[in-house]
Amino acid sequence: MLEDLQPPKKVWPCAVRSTTLTLSDKDAKILEQAVMNPEWTYAALESALSGKGIKLSANTIKRHRQKGC
Repeated sequence: MLEDLQPPKKVWPCAVRSTTLTLSDKDAKILEQAVMNPEWTYAALESALSGKGIKLSANTIKRHRQKGC
């Protein structure tokens, strides 16, 4: 009866995904491409996004780029 009993898998929230859901499709695509673009340093992208009113930390960007969320 309990052979398939497993702990639930934790789904970590992703700030990048949450942010893209608040943007237009066009802006969401641009954001996702920028986050995944290695030409952007984490700090430079954080600063550029902050200038546009989008709050994503360098650590959040790094974690998303490394597929840790």
